[in-house]
Amino acid sequence: MKPDIIQGDVFSSTNPMSLGKAINSIEWFWSKDGESTYSHSGLFRDNNANTLESLWTVKSQNFFEAYKGDKVIIARYIGHYDATIPKVIAQIEKEHLGNIYPFWRLFMHIIPPLAKVGVFNRLVCSELCAKYLYYLGARHSQYKGTNPDTLADEWRRWKDMKVIYEGIL
Repeated sequence: MKPDIIQGDVFSSTNPMSLGKAINSIEWFWSKDGESTYSHSGLFRDNNANTLESLWTVKSQNFFEAYKGDKVIIARYIGHYDATIPKVIAQIEKEHLGNIYPFWRLFMHIIPPLAKVGVFNRLVCSELCAKYLYYLGARHSQYKGTNPDTLADEWRRWKDMKVIYEGIL
């Protein structure tokens, strides 16, 4: 059964490859709950499950094709849904679409406070998602240095966020 996704929903996914395992190891080390499952994050730019995410560049792809067989968590901001969501997505696209992935910044995430400096408007996947949520009013302004594990934890706990699906696609 495919989850019912709407524009503005957010997601995190597992990555069983070496990079994903490395990200999970660092997240687990710094996590407050001793758990880290997710190593990638993004948002849904439309109701057809097309994403906006920081991959090799910030771009779009179809979620169900890209993450089939992966464990995912999908969340929805339930504070409100109105014309704000498309405007915020358009703003994120204007600021970041086509940006090259900042690989050098992954090393800064090894010591999380370092990931808050040297950003130069180049965001890793979870920071892009966190910035979207900040612009939407669903999250605080500290998106720099945010990782997928932190986002998943917030989505499970915050009253204005609702997990609509968690499992294998």
